[in-house]
Amino acid sequence: MPVISPETPEYLLVEAIRKAITDVFAKSLAASWAVDVNSDDPNQPDEAPRVCFGLSLSGALRGSAAIQIRQTDALMLAQKLRSEAANPASEFNPEHKQALLTLLQQVSVAAATTLQNQLGTLEAQLASIEAPTWPGTAVILQVSEPSAGKVMVELRFDPELTASLTAVNSVSTASQSATAPAMTESNLDLLLGVGLSLTLRFGQRVLTLREILDLGSGSVVELDRQVQEPADLLLGDKLVARGEVVIVDGNYGVRVTEVIDPRQRIDRV
Repeated sequence: MPVISPETPEYLLVEAIRKAITDVFAKSLAASWAVDVNSDDPNQPDEAPRVCFGLSLSGALRGSAAIQIRQTDALMLAQKLRSEAANPASEFNPEHKQALLTLLQQVSVAAATTLQNQLGTLEAQLASIEAPTWPGTAVILQVSEPSAGKVMVELRFDPELTASLTAVNSVSTASQSATAPAMTESNLDLLLGVGLSLTLRFGQRVLTLREILDLGSGSVVELDRQVQEPADLLLGDKLVARGEVVIVDGNYGVRVTEVIDPRQRIDRV
């Protein structure tokens, strides 16, 4: 079984279905269900009878997936849906199968809606089918709830759907690689035109309120900096550089002698 990660083509669909099961089961079965990708190998022999449904996708994704659940787990879910007393010995009848089909149809609609927001137009159809004989990539979702235990839901993607997911993933990756630098340069161009106010600070001094009120014309405030020390160049309240004070055409200026390292600026935040 492939390791499902954001870089795996199947991840997009598996994650959409996982979230859809979490939400739909919580609403329909009135409990909090956890859904995780299971590491068990779905190709290991398992003779337990299964209930199988086929998910057909068209539009942004094309292909089919089989959703298989052990019949004992399917019965338990159907009994909960129909508010029946839990009885593992009961027969799994057509009414049970229809209840489970309705539940999974809601899951497929929710998953398709999530994918449609990311990929574009997508249609999903779910129907009861026989167990698939075609080979394909398989993933197991472990669906659990404290009072119900664990239910294993196997997703098996046919080759067409796997190829469609791979194509979508390749296009998305290429698009991100191509647009990321352009977006960065575009955003930088926008920022380069923004006006920023710089402040030249010769020094500072802390005064009491009384001392400030006593200030008048001719008062001298002694700063904490020697004449030979460089002045600070501030952007807002952040120190960005230091330098010597100069006179340029009758205006004060600063000849930069030291630029503060960006990491030091961050440390000062």
